[in-house]
Amino acid sequence: MEDILVVVDSKGRITIPSKIRKILNIEKGTKLKVNVQNGRIMLTRTLPRIKKVKANRKWGREAFLDAGEATFGEY
Repeated sequence: MEDILVVVDSKGRITIPSKIRKILNIEKGTKLKVNVQNGRIMLTRTLPRIKKVKANRKWGREAFLDAGEATFGEY
């Protein structure tokens, strides 16, 4: 990918270009870890916390995101 020039605003912020956000699937609310290595600013996506599903609990739709469609077809 070619270099893309961004400008730091008066509050020290930059905007990650939409082309890069789309490639990396960065959306509103995505958390990035920032650190400096050898004079470079490194941004690394943090993984969301895994939700644990407990036994003897009524499971909602969140427990079967795409599994039902992929395994059983339309419902």
